[in-house]
Amino acid sequence: MNPTCIHDLKPNRVVTVLEGRIARSYPMTMKFARGRWIPFRPIIMTDASGWVLVKIWGSIAINLLRNQQIRLEKAYCFEQNGSLCITLGSGAHLKICTQA
Repeated sequence: MNPTCIHDLKPNRVVTVLEGRIARSYPMTMKFARGRWIPFRPIIMTDASGWVLVKIWGSIAINLLRNQQIRLEKAYCFEQNGSLCITLGSGAHLKICTQA
């Protein structure tokens, strides 16, 4: 399956596959959701066509570092404050392809 380019993202859709590099990793916080505290970390993901904010939920948020190559599968794209965002929902997967 061919990955989607960041330039081709559209809001309110599931992104089947998206590959890119972590350009910036913000500090991890804990958010209260579904009756428990969950690790949360926003990152900036880039590819050759642009960049997008990605909201990472769960234990995988602990392991993310700048310059890692990552692959998102079944992530959800939406619009927030006039710009596109991607979030990893319960059915989404994040794979770290290379270490920083």
